[in-house]
Formats: sequence, C-alpha cells, structure tokens
Amino acid sequence: MKTSAIVVLLCFLAACTVEETAEPVVDQVRPDIIATNAFYYYDDVESAWEFYRDTLGFETVIDYGFAKIVRLADTSYLTLVQASEGMHSADEPKTVTLSLVTDELSRWHEHLAAQNVTMLVDYVETDGNKPNSFVATDPGGYALKFVRFNPHPNHESFVAAFADNEPVLSSVANASGDLSIRASAHSVYFESLEGIPSFYEGLLGIEVAGQLEGLPAYQVAGSGFLVLVEGGDELHEPTVLNGVTLSFLSSDVDAWFERATSWPGFELRTPEILVEAEVVRVFVGYDPTGKFLEWDTFLNAPENAALLKYLP
Repeated sequence: MKTSAIVVLLCFLAACTVEETAEPVVDQVRPDIIATNAFYYYDDVESAWEFYRDTLGFETVIDYGFAKIVRLADTSYLTLVQASEGMHSADEPKTVTLSLVTDELSRWHEHLAAQNVTMLVDYVETDGNKPNSFVATDPGGYALKFVRFNPHPNHESFVAAFADNEPVLSSVANASGDLSIRASAHSVYFESLEGIPSFYEGLLGIEVAGQLEGLPAYQVAGSGFLVLVEGGDELHEPTVLNGVTLSFLSSDVDAWFERATSWPGFELRTPEILVEAEVVRVFVGYDPTGKFLEWDTFLNAPENAALLKYLP
C-alpha cells in the first residue's frame, strides 16, 4: 500500500477545492463509530512501539508485525505503522497533535522527564499557577500534548464529556502514584476552515462538545475527540502532505461505505471495501483537502482478540 509523494500530491490537488457542503445525496442514518484511531508512520516501528508500550505503558491490543495498535483510553486507539509498508512516508510532515487528557498532568511530566523524553513545550509553573499542558515528542517526531482534565467550566480545556469517560490506567507509575489517560483528541490543521466543519459534522454526525485549550473539540466516539485547527499554532503550520491517517472503527463498514461515497466533498482512495489478511474490512478516502480518512471493521480473528474484548 506504499504511496509515493507524487501520487498523494495528485490526489490532494484533485480534491483540494472546498465548496459549501451540500446535503448528502442519500438521506441515511449515520452508522456507528465505536472507537477512534489514527495511523502514525515510522522508519522503525519497533522503536516507536517500545516507547508507547514501555515508556508510556499503553496496552498493545494488536500486533500485526508491521503495525501495532495501542489503547490510549476507553474508546480511542493509535496504530503504529512501519512506513515502508504503509500509506504514508515517514518523511512526510507530522502535522498532527495527539492530546492525551489526564487527571495526573504533573505526574506524567515527572515520569517522562525521568525517562529523558524530549519536550517541545515544557511544564513550567509561574507565580504558583499550575500549567494546563505540556508537549512531548515520540521517537518519530509526532507531538504528544498532555492536557490537564479540568472539570470546571471556567478552565480553557473544559469539555464536559471528558467526565463521562473512566480513566484507563497505564502499566507504568511513578513515586507520586498511578498514571492514566481519560480521553484523547487529534488536532488536524487546515489553511482555511471554510466548509471544513460542516463536512466533518455532516459526514461523521458530530457536534462540538466543548473547548480544548480554546478550540472546539468534537466528540467522535466516547473518549475519542477531534479538533479542527485553522492556520497554525505553537506546534504546527498546515502542510499539503501529512503523515497521518484518521481512522474510525465501526461494526458496519458497509454502511459507512454507502454513506461516505454519497457525501459531497468525500473522495475514495480505495474503489471498494478491502479485506486485509482476513482480519479487517476497510476502505480509505480523502476529505476535501486531501487528508486520509479510513473506516475499519475488525473481524473475529485470533489476532484481534485483545482488541475485540473492548469493542461492543
């Protein structure tokens, strides 16, 4: 499934005109999204897996060899892919931010600092005020923003839906106590948001759940959230190529295929639903700016047993 930069760029140019999102061609009930996922791409997937498994203590729910899926929170996952066997190159810009919402922000910082993890934005207390977040980087250069769970609406990262999610314990801890993740959010970046929120809101059937550090956060599935960023921030500027695929787990990939292919602004990358190694049924497409979107239904196979125990 290797995609060259030229092919990706051509696909982007073919789909980059954003028009006003019309009503869908077919009036459909939105199929379920039972979990969120994203694919990150690495020159050395084993090194990335060691970081997420051992340094962060996230549970591995699937190991396909070239791809590993780790559980971030209750219904949110991350897939680590050997880039030589994936849809993106490890050289593509890592223009995405994974926010990990936690009740133990200072503990996470203490733990990662002790592990000599590189910090992009450090945790610094000023005038007795505790920071709201800090940003680390994984072995492939992806930004990981650890965000404090703030249950009070006056905080800039107030999302009431976070409280509905039970924190998932990491397998690591430090001297101060346990470490856990309550929810996750992927921030993706656009030159302009004209027509973009209506595309995602309509296609995915989502709405704003609150403000995550001043930006609207959409609840996609339980603990999995999405943030659409216009222009840049302290971490990223929008880029044409982007080394990430956003993924949505569903019990009915066929219904999603029917819905997505009739939705204005959506373009298919795979012409049909594919069955990969008898473990997952999948199709991939592009949003109006060329970002990769994927839907997956995991089959009842031995390789999937650890993941399936968490899925309804």
